[in-house]
Amino acid sequence: MLESGTIGSVAGVSGVNPVDEERAFEPDHKPAGAVPRRAASWPAGRLAASGRELACLGAILALAAALRFVNLPARGGWDSDQGTSMLDLHRAISTGQLPTFGPLSSLLTFHHGALYYDLLLPAAWLGSGDPTWVVAEIALLSLLVVPIVWWIARSIGGPAAGLTAALLAAVSASLIGYATFIWNPTLVEPGAAVAFLGAWQALRTRRAGWWVLSAVGATVAMQAHVAAAMIALPLTLAFLLDLRLGPPARRIRIVAWGLIGVGVLVVSYLPLIAYELGHNFAETRGILAYFTDTSSVSTAGPVQRLILATVRIIAWPLTRWPLVDRIAAVPVAFMVASSILIGLAWRLGATSQAREPEGPDPASGSAATSLTARSAGAAEPALPWGGEGFGVRVIVGWLLILILALGLGLRSVSEIQSLPTEQYHAIVDPLVLVAAGLVVGGLWKQGRQRWMTISRRIVALAALGLVLTWNVGHWPPLTSPDGGWPAAQAAATRLERDAGGSAIAIVPLFAPAGSDAYLYPLERDGVTAVAPDRATTVVLLCDSTWLTGCGGSAETSWLATDPAALGLTRIDRFAAAPDRIISVYVRVP
Repeated sequence: MLESGTIGSVAGVSGVNPVDEERAFEPDHKPAGAVPRRAASWPAGRLAASGRELACLGAILALAAALRFVNLPARGGWDSDQGTSMLDLHRAISTGQLPTFGPLSSLLTFHHGALYYDLLLPAAWLGSGDPTWVVAEIALLSLLVVPIVWWIARSIGGPAAGLTAALLAAVSASLIGYATFIWNPTLVEPGAAVAFLGAWQALRTRRAGWWVLSAVGATVAMQAHVAAAMIALPLTLAFLLDLRLGPPARRIRIVAWGLIGVGVLVVSYLPLIAYELGHNFAETRGILAYFTDTSSVSTAGPVQRLILATVRIIAWPLTRWPLVDRIAAVPVAFMVASSILIGLAWRLGATSQAREPEGPDPASGSAATSLTARSAGAAEPALPWGGEGFGVRVIVGWLLILILALGLGLRSVSEIQSLPTEQYHAIVDPLVLVAAGLVVGGLWKQGRQRWMTISRRIVALAALGLVLTWNVGHWPPLTSPDGGWPAAQAAATRLERDAGGSAIAIVPLFAPAGSDAYLYPLERDGVTAVAPDRATTVVLLCDSTWLTGCGGSAETSWLATDPAALGLTRIDRFAAAPDRIISVYVRVP
């Protein structure tokens, strides 16, 4: 063991106090010892953050919670996707059998994995099937993105970068919209945030155990939506980079922790693996067929696809485009995406000129090892991790990999369609928020002259203010246009009153839209729907989003052509939502 005097001399030679070994790699633009004494207690000292900074983060988290939880029961939309998820959860609780995977996606294969149901099952059980409890769990999980993007951005670009990323995540109209209704892709963002945090911490701290956390986050994201499997590309490259940067003695630990992470992912897919083995790999063949089908390939050229994919991927979490103001907001989306790209290029250039910190590898031994190497005359290389330049390069690299993979690999990302397709690139949202934080954090730094500092900070505040104002103006309404779950429940109650205890059937006139939005509240009330030809009460559900003539020709056409319509007489008709007309018929003997 080294005596205390030896430790002091080692610290003097290496420039790093062993006690503050990890903190030495924090790019706070000040020595580790410059952290205020009042911040030395946990958690401030552990995070190398001042109490004032943590108070600001707490206020941002409180704001994020308020924006997500206010009027939660009626906040999110309620349609067949939400009804299907709740039906699956309700039946899992009743029968004890969880679904193997979700419904079909546009790839004509499974939409999401069984873990999606596993995560939401406790809320469904505690709430006795009340969807508000499930939405509350989703909103709570979405809050994880706020401190995670703060942590990543702060550890790279300092407090201003971290707080900016957190504030943008808190007020993002896109993230708020995703946090307030039931849909499997809503778990992609928190899962991806955890995955990127684990990978970045593994690279930054040189602690291989972080790869398990990264694997857990990636598993949640991938199980929440099939397209989120693209997250494996940047994480795998980061893992290989970690192997390359580390000394040979440490690589065994990296591989061991990596194998544990792979094990977590494989275990989560065991239900799907068992299904595939028993069904001749039907889902796997379906995915391969999609990517080999010429109709699934965009007709646009690769450059055009990459430009559109880049704009929408970067603009989505900062502007909610193209889901809102699809045409009118094109200039706004292009300006925001261009500003982020230019800002990242500037940060890459500025940080590449800065000298990266030198010091002992925190995972490869104590400072005594460094002293021994120096005394032996061995050259100690500069270590790339921990500095702002390295962090910026990692974030930019991850962004480029995902933009290329998603823009060229998935047609939906490089096209603007009438249906929302933002779920296909939601895994990138945490990285975009971190990137925006790094750009604003770079502008906030002190320049060589006072006028430069003032002018840059004015630009930072102006840009941040414009983005925040835009998002406030595009927040989802406090009450969903379709009335949310309360409106669906009220419609089901009216149908039960019309049926009077007789056998009931619901017929969606546009079959792909389904009828689970109203089947679920009926089933939750103990009503079991039957086939139309066996029902005394037949409910026709017409969605004007897909059909014309709702409340008129659409219903009469079905009545004239379907054998199950024999002997039906209409007794009720009402709008369950602005775009959904329900017509109730009873069978007269």
